[in-house]
Amino acid sequence: MSSGVGRTKTVRQEDIHRESMKLAQSSKGIIPYIDEEIVNLEDEIRAFRAGEREPTQFMPFRLRQGVYGQRQPDAQMIRVKIPGGILTPESLEALGEMAERYAPLKKGHVTTRENVQFHHIPLEDTPDALRLLGEVGLSTREACGNTVRNVVGSPTAGVCHDEVFDITPYLAAYVRFAVRHAVTQNFPRKFKTSFTGCADHDTVASAVHDLSYIAQVREENGVQVRGFKVMVGGATSIMPRLGKVLYDFVPEQDYLRVAEALWRVFDKAEMLRKNRMMARIKVLIDRIGFDAFKELVDEELKAIGPIDPIPLMDVEEIHNETPPQPPAAGSNGHEPPPEFLYWRNTNTFEQKQAGYYVAHVKLPLGDIYINQFHALADIVRKYTGGRARTTQEQNLALRWVPEAYLYDVWKALKEIGLVDAEAHTITDVVSCPGTDSCKLGITSSMGLGDAIRDALDSWNGLLEDPMVKKMHIKMSGCPNGCGLHHIANIGFHGAAMKGPGGVQLPAYEMFLGGNYGDKRHEDTRFGQRLPGVKVPAKRVPEVIKDIAGFYKENRQDSSEEFNQFLDRVGTKPIEEIAARYKDVAPLGPDSADLYMDWSKTEVYKLERGEGECAV
Repeated sequence: MSSGVGRTKTVRQEDIHRESMKLAQSSKGIIPYIDEEIVNLEDEIRAFRAGEREPTQFMPFRLRQGVYGQRQPDAQMIRVKIPGGILTPESLEALGEMAERYAPLKKGHVTTRENVQFHHIPLEDTPDALRLLGEVGLSTREACGNTVRNVVGSPTAGVCHDEVFDITPYLAAYVRFAVRHAVTQNFPRKFKTSFTGCADHDTVASAVHDLSYIAQVREENGVQVRGFKVMVGGATSIMPRLGKVLYDFVPEQDYLRVAEALWRVFDKAEMLRKNRMMARIKVLIDRIGFDAFKELVDEELKAIGPIDPIPLMDVEEIHNETPPQPPAAGSNGHEPPPEFLYWRNTNTFEQKQAGYYVAHVKLPLGDIYINQFHALADIVRKYTGGRARTTQEQNLALRWVPEAYLYDVWKALKEIGLVDAEAHTITDVVSCPGTDSCKLGITSSMGLGDAIRDALDSWNGLLEDPMVKKMHIKMSGCPNGCGLHHIANIGFHGAAMKGPGGVQLPAYEMFLGGNYGDKRHEDTRFGQRLPGVKVPAKRVPEVIKDIAGFYKENRQDSSEEFNQFLDRVGTKPIEEIAARYKDVAPLGPDSADLYMDWSKTEVYKLERGEGECAV
């Protein structure tokens, strides 16, 4: 550091980090709650309102508390970190109370990073809201800003059939080590991490994160040794990159050392601080080369002593699941209705523990309303091992459900409108909030998501085709990729196009052939952007239907999947389909609808503010 003030701040941050790690061992949640931070937030809000803090000073502080400014004036989004997606019944109830007391829309939103967000919250209400969360072990600390963001983990950790080992304790230790760490407070840009223990399928899209840990086991001197394959440099947005393998195997005692070495390299990359919009770790790797990047990490490792993860791995209170005793029957002796049998077939699968199931709750576009939060808490208490998990598909996974309880779970979900079948299919559309709240949004991606879901009801025979059902649709309201559109079979990101006379209308660019999750991380791939193709927003549902119909009618056989079909026929036929919808009439009474975005009632105008992601 070049000044005594800098040294004082660093020492203070190191003290806070040590205290945080001590508190972790007795915390109700993975991230320890520190009320002093909320008191500081109250003080900073008062100083900001009094004109004693410039926005450029206040904003980074606010973001580290997980409070993010929306496109609407003086409205905040609170992002709740859910490490590994783990939710207790008490957490669900607190989130429901949060929605009721502080969120005007009376709902929360599950994101593709397994967070839960609440929108349109007045700034002065945020401290009390964060205290409510802290009482049940939830935290927003470093959910925004240039920090280590929420760490995603497989929703089937501990129960999937192909698991190498349960990564949950390791994920928890990493989160606790990262939060409030002196090096992680002001990176050049945000830093995203994932953990998975599954050998044959990848539910966290390991290749699209800045850092991913993939469980491995090796035999050394006749002893099984746990460790991780480490991947770095993945990301989406306007410069999508798939992560590369930094180390084939890092033993468990060294994985936090590797994390700190990576953080140090990233934090010291002054070249990245010149332009926050081009400052992810993928950019550093592109500029200096992967081999040079690895040399920097290896050099940092030499200066980092042992970091024992064991004291930080205790997740007994948070992760402990007590499987309920399987009852003798679950349908009161009556023949279960066909709707239940179909839901069971599409939304549940048997765990590696015989007699127990994971049930996926399909959340429409990731939204959960007040009554649903509380009812879900009751379901988790009565019918599961006591924990649920959010997923990257914006859904909820209920675990340790005895087979005979599946019918009861279905009935309880039906009462709150969350009994949609066909989770993780073409009907399970994924979307970011778009212009509903985000400053960077160009289009109403949530509105389009609803429109696509509604349009699917009219597809008739198309949806009876199992290969069409396997397709995935994801969309983002801008090119940044929060809706993970790059890894969808059909992906869209928001854009604007000009009709006759130069009048703007909302539109989407299209990506084809993305994939993740079906196989191991090596098979993740980005969709190919259709060059020069923009589809008017109001015509996107029709385009999707035509693409699905073309695929069904022209594939080689009943087993040819959509991406295989694209590899064979190329994207030219799809471009021709999209081109049929690009021409629009001049703005007038008969065409006005095309010039309005989904869920909007005014003629479209591109209004994109300065986002806070790069602050």
